[in-house]
Amino acid sequence: MKDKDYEDFVERLRAESDIVSIISQYVPLKKKGKNYWGCCPFHNEKSPSFSVTPDKGFFYCFGCQSGGNVFTFLMKMENMVFPEAVKLLANKLNIPVPEREKTEKERQIERERVTLFRANELARDFFYACLTKTNFAGGARKYLEHRGITQEAVKQFGLGFAPPAWDKLVNGLSTRGIQLETMIKAGLAAERNSGEGAYDRFRNRIMFPICDLRGRVVGFGGRVLDDSQPKYLNSPETLVFNKRHILFGLNLADKFIRETGQAIVVEGYMDVIAAHSAGVRNTVASLGTAFTLEQAKSLRSVHEIVFAYDSDAAGQNATLRALEIAKKLGITIKVIAIPDGKDPDEYIRKHGADAFKLLVTESLSLVEYSLRSSLQTIDYSTLEGKVAVVSKMIPVLASLDNAVEINEYITQTSEALSIDESSIRSELRKYLNIEKKDRIVNVGKDSSAVYLKNRQVSPTEQAEKTIIRFMCEDMSIIPYIEVQLTLEDIQDERRKKIMKSICNAYNMEKNITDISFQETLGEEAALEFSHIMLMDIQLTNMTQMVDDCIKKIRLFSLKKLYEEHRLRADELHRMGDSSFLQELAESQRINDEITKLHQS
Repeated sequence: MKDKDYEDFVERLRAESDIVSIISQYVPLKKKGKNYWGCCPFHNEKSPSFSVTPDKGFFYCFGCQSGGNVFTFLMKMENMVFPEAVKLLANKLNIPVPEREKTEKERQIERERVTLFRANELARDFFYACLTKTNFAGGARKYLEHRGITQEAVKQFGLGFAPPAWDKLVNGLSTRGIQLETMIKAGLAAERNSGEGAYDRFRNRIMFPICDLRGRVVGFGGRVLDDSQPKYLNSPETLVFNKRHILFGLNLADKFIRETGQAIVVEGYMDVIAAHSAGVRNTVASLGTAFTLEQAKSLRSVHEIVFAYDSDAAGQNATLRALEIAKKLGITIKVIAIPDGKDPDEYIRKHGADAFKLLVTESLSLVEYSLRSSLQTIDYSTLEGKVAVVSKMIPVLASLDNAVEINEYITQTSEALSIDESSIRSELRKYLNIEKKDRIVNVGKDSSAVYLKNRQVSPTEQAEKTIIRFMCEDMSIIPYIEVQLTLEDIQDERRKKIMKSICNAYNMEKNITDISFQETLGEEAALEFSHIMLMDIQLTNMTQMVDDCIKKIRLFSLKKLYEEHRLRADELHRMGDSSFLQELAESQRINDEITKLHQS
């Protein structure tokens, strides 16, 4: 199918799908006014802030700012790319999916991906056979047995062994029809310095296949049996492997994560295997790297992430960085404080499965972990130490929404440091003011409560949102708005992009609900567009409201422009540049225009 036909098919799916019906398969929705509301599936919440508008075909969460159309929802919910979401929606609607005609470049990439997946699959089978059937893997088998890894776990995770020879894998894959170029692209082999031939990238290592969510092998991690370095060697990034997007064990853990709504994130391969063997099967690993936003997003439908990183200093620092990532998605985050042993693997081997499960149950909140970590790593017997602990705790306290929680943790912190609560409250208030948080904290002189209030939307911002909504409601007003406003008048880049796309769509006689239109916006602008389409606006007198919005937008833009020219005139005057007179004249012209607008 040609691109235009494919676009038409996608648009047909969007038009024929009932977004409320589709989302209701995942989220219970209740009608309230024109829209439907429910608890957001993308972050943990008790009060519904997830809204769906059936007539516009959009959803938006006012809590975590997730939004989009029916395809966006399926992509986020099912962790899919767009073509997969198209197929899923078509299946739900019982509409046959025609094949889109691919470009030669797309066909080439697709062929290359297939060959890389096949090479990795054959490599996994090769390593597994080496571990389970050959004599030279005796040391590897003893090592795994010593680490408590059973034969069942070896089979479940497809563990293997890379022999010490330089070209065992290269020769083995060659006999199976895999080209040397493919092995190098897959990161299984490295080209010799002479430029002739290649050698095995992994040698004398226990091999851990890394799979994507669909169970396809995308790369490998290899661990040495002795103290040689590097201890772990991972596949390089390839066309099918990007470690920022992959969590080890997710293909096995996904079912249990979705059932429980909870994911346990550890650092290493052995930690995952030990946790699964202990019956904690909703466990994944971040491949020994810093936990990334992409990895967090791959944990679909998760309401809570529990981090169980190593208990050493490096592990604690990695935990704090990971908590910041997870916090951005509005997910409840907790931390397992391992009392002894450096990692979950050691703890499970020493204390057993039930003891580790108890640690999961007793995991700490973000604030509790931050306080404990600060008290363990900082000498708070001195004034400098107390200041350092409070400095670490203030941003964490500021991230909380519940006044009762805030007061409880302020009390705990003050008792631990033997300082007055009012000092901590003062620092908290100062922090929120300096950082210009989206919340305003008011702490009474004798009050023990902290009250939080949502950020107020500025009149100009509201006017920009409203004018866009009007353009969508009645596209006949677009020519009038194009005359009255320029894109430079719009202050927000997302809304500027939306207005430009709307005007282009109008001039090209396209529908703004078309998928092709939404694809031109990009992720950030698309989210803002979803938000605008779900705004509750009373359309009493559109003509008057449009003029009011235009006036607000123009006044703000002109005042900003006036200030720029005035400051430039002052600077040129100080420099002795006579062109300041031109800037002064321009600033006066703009000021006259501002006066006329005020009088109109």
